[in-house]
Amino acid sequence: MDNDKAYRLQKIAEYRVDFDPFFRYIPWLSERKGKSQSRVYDGGDTSHSVSIPVYDGTLLNFVKGMQATGLMDRNYPYIYSNRNMVTAEDELYQISQAELKDMEVILGILSKYVLGGMTRGKLWTDAVENGLFYHALVKIKEILEVWDEPLV
Repeated sequence: MDNDKAYRLQKIAEYRVDFDPFFRYIPWLSERKGKSQSRVYDGGDTSHSVSIPVYDGTLLNFVKGMQATGLMDRNYPYIYSNRNMVTAEDELYQISQAELKDMEVILGILSKYVLGGMTRGKLWTDAVENGLFYHALVKIKEILEVWDEPLV
């Protein structure tokens, strides 16, 4: 029993170290739920230019920081198939029901949007507009705050 508690406290301390810097994004993500997150740079008056999406610097910093944590899992499709997640509503439901033992589910959802956004940038804006980044961070913060133990 003591080993289980020690293990949980160790995991919580590790997650706190990784996620504490990201909790500052919660107000920013909350403000942007339901709003468009990118604009298209069309190159001015040239009629033969290619449109390039331009993202908010805060969003890019968030994504870059999430990648740097080392917690993004390239095997997130396994989590999706295991939990039968298909739609954004499924993802939000899984986030809302998550507990400490389900952190890999939240990380899998974050991974889909953070890593997938590297090739399909629309995923980043979808995650902000649908509130997935916001709800994931709020749930992680809630899970970590359940335990009153100080950081190790």
